[in-house]
Amino acid sequence: MENGDKFMINIEDETSNVNEKTLKKSYNYKNNIYYKTKTPVINVITTTVPLDKCLNELWISSTDLFNPMVISLSDDGAWKRLNIMLDKAKNQEEFSDIEGLELINLPRCCTKNHEKAIKLICRELFNLKIDTSFVKNELIYSMQCMIHKYAKTDEDIIRLEEMIGLRQVMKKRNSVLAAMERQGVLKGRKEGIEIGEKKGIDKGILKVLNQLVHDSGNDYSVEQLAEKYGYSVEEILNANNLGEN
Repeated sequence: MENGDKFMINIEDETSNVNEKTLKKSYNYKNNIYYKTKTPVINVITTTVPLDKCLNELWISSTDLFNPMVISLSDDGAWKRLNIMLDKAKNQEEFSDIEGLELINLPRCCTKNHEKAIKLICRELFNLKIDTSFVKNELIYSMQCMIHKYAKTDEDIIRLEEMIGLRQVMKKRNSVLAAMERQGVLKGRKEGIEIGEKKGIDKGILKVLNQLVHDSGNDYSVEQLAEKYGYSVEEILNANNLGEN
């Protein structure tokens, strides 16, 4: 936030109405995220169902009201926006990353003719002019979810996936993910070595502190040594029981 405060935003996407079960699930997610991050959580639930058919708050207890932000994606103006974006794509005008994401999600906002919207987007998506090829590949990869949601037959699914070049994108995407995974493994090994080296240093320091505790010429108590060097009393007293590995 502008004032420096930090929040986690948990966004859940529902294809049916938001009901008591949905809110309880979202509330549990909120608690899990908070306990893991110790950061306040803003809950957002999106749905294609109109808001008047959704529950937007739930008393978890007599003192705990859970009221996430519930957003209905159903929009009478979605087709107008979609046609504008399709004309832009046909004219080979450049799309920003956010515009590309909006394009593939607009069918969910349409109140009717979802299958037609999917087909029109698939015709333009493969040749969509967007600056970052990685983002474009991710948009194509994500489009398969829309295809599977709204296409009526298996033949339509196969035809539309071929139209957007899904198979080629998946090959490119897999190589990128494999490279990212290798980087993660290398980073993990490096961090493991660093942690191991630190543990080795800690082990040596603890043994020295243990010797000081039993040295008649030492003026510090074990509690004072623990506070001074950032270890616990138990760690210092048990230093000689640490293994060599």
